Amino acid sequence: MDVKISIHTGAVIPTQDFYNEVGKRYEDAYSHDPDLQIILQQFLSLLPSDVAVLDCGCGTGKPASAIIAETGRRPYGIDFSHTMVELSKKQVPQGVFQRCNMLDYAPASASFGGIITNLSLFGLLRAELTSIVNKFFQWTQPGGLLLIGVFGAEDLETKPEQYDADQECANRVEKIFMAHSAFMTLFTKPDWNKLLESAGFEIVHTESYVFSPPPAAVYNNNPRYFVIAKRLSVS
Repeated sequence: MDVKISIHTGAVIPTQDFYNEVGKRYEDAYSHDPDLQIILQQFLSLLPSDVAVLDCGCGTGKPASAIIAETGRRPYGIDFSHTMVELSKKQVPQGVFQRCNMLDYAPASASFGGIITNLSLFGLLRAELTSIVNKFFQWTQPGGLLLIGVFGAEDLETKPEQYDADQECANRVEKIFMAHSAFMTLFTKPDWNKLLESAGFEIVHTESYVFSPPPAAVYNNNPRYFVIAKRLSVS
């Protein structure tokens, strides 16, 4: 399986080829998560019934884009994997899906009433995480909502030297994902909140839980951390 060595960190991270290959197997391993579906329903219940919602890192379209469509809202999805985008188009025909790196995505300002990104940020560096959260602010309508699903650095095995000087963010945090090592950049849970607040969001709700996927996923269990945040009028 192809991997990419990041020129910034030396991290081994899955490439587009990786996601193109795992395709439907990824959905089989990760989409049937009852706690995630509850959080998605909770998030969507806070939005108006007719808004456009971006699924950033949409994967196969399930569960997030599918649930967006089922609730009568308008799903838009981006993913850097061609296979994932084609699966999303097939499985959620009500949606609009585009193959795109999230860092290069350029919708009109305030395009979305809500944005969802679930386990799609772990391949970014700290500066890129700051950049994408600022982009989320720009893409969200005032009063709109953002849902992020991430990991907290304190919930994975780390060493003191992996943290930046401010102790807010850990680098090259290893996690087994679909039988491959992914080296991630992770904020601590309080600092994920701080990152969102610095961009102009107000924290509405936080939640953690442990998801246990099927053995075929070859995945080490760690608590997931979810934040629902509201875009304020100004950053």
